[in-house]
Amino acid sequence: MDVRIMTHLLVVGGISSVHEIARRLGAELTLVKTDAAQTMLAADAYARIVDVSAHDDRVAQAAEVTEALAETEFDGMLCLHDEAVEIGALVAQKLGLSFPSPEVTHRTVNKSAMRARLDATGLGSVAHGVVVDGRVEWSGPPPTSREIVLKPVDGRASRGVTFHSSAVELQTWLDDARPGEFEGYLAEERKLGREFSVESLIVRSGDAWHGVTAKTTSGAVESGHLHPAALDEDDRIRIVAAATACLKALGMDRGLFHTEVILHNDGAAHVVETHLRGGGDNILDLVRLSTGLDLPELYVRDVLDGLDEIPATTDLGFASSHFAFPVEIGVILGWDGVEEARSMPGVEAVTTLLNVGQRVSPYVTSSYGRSVCALAHADAPEKAYKRARAAALRPQPVVEPV
Repeated sequence: MDVRIMTHLLVVGGISSVHEIARRLGAELTLVKTDAAQTMLAADAYARIVDVSAHDDRVAQAAEVTEALAETEFDGMLCLHDEAVEIGALVAQKLGLSFPSPEVTHRTVNKSAMRARLDATGLGSVAHGVVVDGRVEWSGPPPTSREIVLKPVDGRASRGVTFHSSAVELQTWLDDARPGEFEGYLAEERKLGREFSVESLIVRSGDAWHGVTAKTTSGAVESGHLHPAALDEDDRIRIVAAATACLKALGMDRGLFHTEVILHNDGAAHVVETHLRGGGDNILDLVRLSTGLDLPELYVRDVLDGLDEIPATTDLGFASSHFAFPVEIGVILGWDGVEEARSMPGVEAVTTLLNVGQRVSPYVTSSYGRSVCALAHADAPEKAYKRARAAALRPQPVVEPV
């Protein structure tokens, strides 16, 4: 009689939906809980939980994990969360598991390290510098007449991002800031143009798939996505080429990746950042709805068994997400119109992002301040976008002014 031996995976960090995929595919999981707020399944879904969320230091976290699991054998590792990948890389290195090295992982978390690596491999196309003692130390000549973006070197969700009219204006602004307030921030030349992301899956055999998603923003905060992006072939090729060259330069040769790219008004494609994970904001749902590819499941299958090829896509039309932003100030008492929005034609999902009891404000400075997300599907890009937008704008919060 054949007895199937269960695959034992080490799961570092959150994203419970990926944990559920692994369990459905027959894996036994040991969880490393790296943050108290991370998403996870019920505790009994894991063979063991190693909780290091009380530590702030990644090296100390990794050392505790490797000591606790030194005698345990694993068949692979799952790690898809920005806040966990550096810990995951250290643990994988100590336990002999397949995962990008700590050096490679650092380049995906620290945007200055990414820029330095792109410069070193001849791919640098964006002027950049780091704030040191209140002044920007540019890696080369400071840009003379271009807009500048200032952001945390390891930031997420557009938190802390500001725009400036020039390098001179930025320095004046920094001179007026509190001492140390922006120490270590990354300053970059702002490339103006259309914004996209590239979802990439590279499996064990080297087979790869790359899909381009269009992005809309409100200031620095993302307001919507469309997959596949409505592009002519030349533009699509330039965008994918920029993303894949970045992955190669950084040493990312297997996994699920998300790379943000700006297609400049002059036609050149410039990398903004890249990650050892798929895109947020339901982008992976958009890919599945429009192509039939379930990228998280394929990623898990590759970790479990090693895939030789990625399945062919199916042309299922276009899928779009749209986010609504608050327009009132106060405390949310409830929501109206949610079910009506969910029943609109082509709408796949509508989710309220702010809970009853939360304070709400139109002054949104990060993705966490958005109020509603809607996903919709259609046979044309404009139609998918309009359906998602209409569904996102239909729910209205009942707000008590404060």
